[in-house]
Amino acid sequence: MAIKSEQPIDQELVANYVEQLCDAKTQRAAFDHMFSELKSDKRLTAADTIAIAQRYNGGGKKPSSNAMALAAISKRFVEIVRFHAKNKVAEKARPW
Repeated sequence: MAIKSEQPIDQELVANYVEQLCDAKTQRAAFDHMFSELKSDKRLTAADTIAIAQRYNGGGKKPSSNAMALAAISKRFVEIVRFHAKNKVAEKARPW
């Protein structure tokens, strides 16, 4: 059985992308710009993309591939947008 070699993660690049994704908050245009940049950046390895997804999601299950990491990032953005939309509606409905 072959031993799987770990690719080194570029911590600075990963931290930069996570910060920019978090700064997008619920702004679709900003997120889409960052997401397309993330997908097209040739400096990123699969390990980097997986690390970005894991940090953006706040931990949890580690994605097993580059495609799954990108899907997790996109899913997390949708969760954030829905959470803020739900809270905005709830604020209007509260009598206090």
